[in-house]
Amino acid sequence: MALTVAFSIGISSDPSAIILTDLSTGSDGAVVGRKIVLSTPTGGSLGNSPYDWPNLPSSTTITINPLNQDAALIVTVNWVNNAGAVLYTTSLIYVFTQYGLQFLESLTQQQIANPSIVDDQNFMGNKFRLFTEIKSAQNAIDIGQSVAAAQSCVNRYNNLIQNQDMYF
Repeated sequence: MALTVAFSIGISSDPSAIILTDLSTGSDGAVVGRKIVLSTPTGGSLGNSPYDWPNLPSSTTITINPLNQDAALIVTVNWVNNAGAVLYTTSLIYVFTQYGLQFLESLTQQQIANPSIVDDQNFMGNKFRLFTEIKSAQNAIDIGQSVAAAQSCVNRYNNLIQNQDMYF
């Protein structure tokens, strides 16, 4: 049976992590491994891309930790032979928003600890901006299929997080 390649992308509570699961069916004896390539919308590489993903019977899932902030990426998996030649390839676009979501939750915890903070219009307005940009980044992928638009949203909310003393 010929190899039909596919994979899925997952996340965990660790915002630096990317979890990949090989969903391929069939087989090809020439395939000895996989390479994970993480590309930015502008064509650059992220982290130590490409990452090795050995083709062992128990290696259907791999976790890599290339993220130090949220990003919209083109994730490509190449199935390679023993000479490193690509035999099969497939890509997915994905926006990783765990850093933003965790920061958003920390703002909610601030509200619980200090309920009067909601009276600060800037706090609530900026919290809403953050939420809107996170959701817009997700929609840019899920609905618009645009990794560039998703990254634009991520850049805007990363600015809020990086300059939180000005906004929250």
